Amino acid sequence: MRPLLVRVFSVSVMSLVVVCGCDKQPAADSEAKPKPAADDPKGDPKVDPDADPGADDKEANFATPTAEPPRAPEGTISLRDPWLYVQTCVEPNPCPELLQPAGDAHCRELQLGGHVNWRLPSKDEVLRFKGVEGLETTAGYHWTRTPYEDDMAQAWIVDPEDPEGAPATTIPRDRKPFRIRCVKEP
Repeated sequence: MRPLLVRVFSVSVMSLVVVCGCDKQPAADSEAKPKPAADDPKGDPKVDPDADPGADDKEANFATPTAEPPRAPEGTISLRDPWLYVQTCVEPNPCPELLQPAGDAHCRELQLGGHVNWRLPSKDEVLRFKGVEGLETTAGYHWTRTPYEDDMAQAWIVDPEDPEGAPATTIPRDRKPFRIRCVKEP
């Protein structure tokens, strides 16, 4: 019974070596260069002189996107993390005050800087408008596309500059006009 167990173990270890590539030797034309020993006075044990100097940077940024979206269309600015184009509300593209359904239609039909597919912002997106340089008329309630979960006939309105710290509430979509500021993902 023991020889069978040893044989199964040997096959398993060999399979592991093949799968992980642990048995690979350096290619003949690219001989591995010895690294300086820790007590070698000529070499710094912390720095490998043969290593790629930008390797750590490349590995650290492997999954970090570094590209920025195209420049914001005329009449908008860009917000980061996540990227979002936001209408500035300056002439010739002011932000109208409409009921929520009309505002939703307004954004869908809007063309800014040759861009289409605009939409009403979410509740969280409107909260990001506070203090952003380049956005006009951020004080006052803005319609959002975020429905009120307990009553789908209502939606959230948000005042990003609310001085009392309670910038959001819900209201029926057809009760009162509020600012319509359209947004778009780049």
